[in-house]
Amino acid sequence: MTLTIELTPEMESRLEAEAKRKGLETEEFAKIIIEQNLSPKEENRKNYMPEGFKPRYLGRVETRDFSGDDQWLRENRENYQGKYVATHGNRLIANGENLKEVIEKSRELGLPDSLLTYVEPLDTPPYVGGVW
Repeated sequence: MTLTIELTPEMESRLEAEAKRKGLETEEFAKIIIEQNLSPKEENRKNYMPEGFKPRYLGRVETRDFSGDDQWLRENRENYQGKYVATHGNRLIANGENLKEVIEKSRELGLPDSLLTYVEPLDTPPYVGGVW
């Protein structure tokens, strides 16, 4: 197959210089670059793993149901405006103005999968993102 590609003069000179540096013809070097950047063939997939890496199956990870946390937040957000809260199920685990302390309390209670969130004051304007 013959393929014609439009290159900018800068890109063409970079391609030629790199091919020359490697002691290759420009066309041959371009083929190598294209081949290396296409999806790998099955036999080349092993090159994507670090040497000595042995994959292992750790099992299926179950996630808990966060619907109770969501319900608790909807019902109690007015009482915790401007604070961080940790909830687990439909109960409050910890709250405060310091996130680190709330996380530590949650871990002390043996609940590392608590939902941690900041409850914004009700008068906070919505975040729309971007830089204006």
